[in-house]
Amino acid sequence: MSDRVARDPSPFKSGVAHTALSLLVFSGLFLAAGSAIHLAGDASEASPARQIALFEPAGTDRPRLKTRFAAVDGDASPFVAASQRANGDDYEDFGDSGDESDPSLGVTYGDGAKVINASTSASDAESVRINGVSVSAGRSWQETRELASLSRAPIWAVTERTSVGYLPKIAEDGRTPAGAYARPFANPENRPTVSIVLGGLGINWRHTQSAIDELPPEVTLSFAPSARNLQGWIDQARAAGHEVLLEMPMEPYEFGRERPHSQVLYGANGEDQIARNMDYVMSRATGYFGVTNYQGSKFATDSAATAYFSERLKERGLAFVEDGSLTPSTFPAAAEQTGLRFRAANTPIDARPDGEEIENKLLELESIALEEGAALGTGFAYPITIDMLKEWTSHLEDKGIMLAPVSATTRSTKPVAPTVDTAELGNGEGGQTGG
Repeated sequence: MSDRVARDPSPFKSGVAHTALSLLVFSGLFLAAGSAIHLAGDASEASPARQIALFEPAGTDRPRLKTRFAAVDGDASPFVAASQRANGDDYEDFGDSGDESDPSLGVTYGDGAKVINASTSASDAESVRINGVSVSAGRSWQETRELASLSRAPIWAVTERTSVGYLPKIAEDGRTPAGAYARPFANPENRPTVSIVLGGLGINWRHTQSAIDELPPEVTLSFAPSARNLQGWIDQARAAGHEVLLEMPMEPYEFGRERPHSQVLYGANGEDQIARNMDYVMSRATGYFGVTNYQGSKFATDSAATAYFSERLKERGLAFVEDGSLTPSTFPAAAEQTGLRFRAANTPIDARPDGEEIENKLLELESIALEEGAALGTGFAYPITIDMLKEWTSHLEDKGIMLAPVSATTRSTKPVAPTVDTAELGNGEGGQTGG
């Protein structure tokens, strides 16, 4: 009879066996408990649930659709609960019926803040506003968006191939990139206009996509030159109908914790260096009608630097939009001297990204537009800014104000001395210049 040595069981194997056995036992218990609840439970005792649907089956009462910020007790403010959203609180929906089961879909249907019942036929509703696009009856959202789209860049007549890449240029027939890439706009009734530039795009994917898809095509979008897939973002924006600005990094007094862009424009740089940096930034993509400043509080005080910058943009046929944060600034004088298409914003709308602050700034833009005929505000791609702009722009038409692309507000202010037609002088006294 051979000798056999008793060995202790392996700790590893014992652990694995006990773990598997425990999982098997607990899984069986959970399965048994779930089956018992499913078979013997009473659905009426479950917690309250809210069901949201676009359409109910035929023959049933359909829920009434409401705006995200409906008026409360006659309050016509379009920004109810805006500060709640800024702080991340839950949305609060208010309806005329007071029925908690009445869902809000977060979309405005009809003209402005007017609410249309779901039972209203398509022929009765003139338009439906979906993600910033006013869709008329009998036409899909995609078809409407395609009609609003702008031509794909580059437009070769206003594009020049250089050693650093493609740069904008004035075409042989006189067309400029500022005109070719701008969104068409008409205001035959000469109504007050408000324009918005939303900047900082291309850095955060989600925020950029939201701005392109959800805001009206009349909102101008501004992209950072360091954005990944910059040309792809610009193509998407133009396909959705948005005209585009390119952000030009400029020297501030303090960079803070932010690392400066490698091609930032310094006032102390010579003209050659400024030209090289400008060309590099402008060559990153095509399809923009102009540029806007990114920072630049110190650069804007150097009259020689801003004059040369304006002259270079003028030669390229571009426009320049100052974001309203540069005080003091020599850009207006430089633009007037060179004849550059220029517009300075009246105010940034979200220097403090707070719902109440943004609301006050938007109301300020409305007042400026009604008093002066036009107003321009700039903002950053904060989620609350995008959300509030989406709601605010849907009510502008009800207030007699048009939302205009920024290109429509840029103007060349260089004075031109009037000349006298020599044919009208007669008696051989022609050739003089009128005062």
